[in-house]
Parts: sequence; C-alpha cells; structure tokens
Amino acid sequence: MERTKQAYEYHEQGYSCAQAVACSFADVVGLPVERLAALCGAFGGGFRAEEICGVVSGAAVVIGAKWPHSSPEDQAAKDLAAAKMKAFHSRFLSRFPSLVCRDLKPLDPAAEKSPAASAMGIEKTCGVYIVSAVEILEEMLAEG
Repeated sequence: MERTKQAYEYHEQGYSCAQAVACSFADVVGLPVERLAALCGAFGGGFRAEEICGVVSGAAVVIGAKWPHSSPEDQAAKDLAAAKMKAFHSRFLSRFPSLVCRDLKPLDPAAEKSPAASAMGIEKTCGVYIVSAVEILEEMLAEG
C-alpha cells in the first residue's frame, strides 16, 4: 500500500502518470527519482497525444529495468521482457477497457477499482489507473 500511496502523491505533486508509476519503483529500478522522472518526461498524457496510457509506459520502464533485454543476441531475455509486458497488458485489460489514454477517459464508473484505490478513496481517473498499475507491478514483482 505504501508504494501505491507514494505513486499517487507523485501525481498529485505534478508528475505525469508515467513518471508517478516509474518513480514509485526507484528502489527496484536502481535509479534516482530525478533520473526516472527525466526518462519518463515525455510519456505522460499518452505520449502527449492521448495514445498509450502513461501508466502503461511507466510500467514498461519498470519492467524493462527489472527484466532487462540489453543484448541483441540474448533471445531468452527478450522473450522474458516480452512475456512480462504482455502479462502487464493482460492484467491491466482485465480491469480496464483499453491501454489507450483517450479511451480511458473518463473513468467508467463500473470499472474495477484496485483495492488500494478503493481503500484510499481515489475517484479521479488518472489516480485510479496509477494506483492500479502499481498494484499490478507489485504483484508481478512478488511472483518473480
């Protein structure tokens, strides 16, 4: 719950959705918040064009850092990174109707809110997605 609260607070301070998600995993990624914020600076608002939701982009940064594919000949690492990203997509889409920012606004009142979002009383669209993305990533990290 602490990481979800931290991510939500980052967003409330003015960080984009992508930055809020990625920065809340600074300890996992091994980069300072300032560096993660810089790396994710153009991802918010669906790449500033209401395309892929910023929480998905921020999650991709975390997934790429945790399960890296950094060598072109390492097919096993490439496959693992792809599988982890697809798992995130699947889990996100089990709660929400799309990965696209413009399709996610406004929040469908019938959408499944994350346990943390419900516990924190979060009703704002982006806040629900941020907290949900963090929860999904935490589940994935716990699974290994």
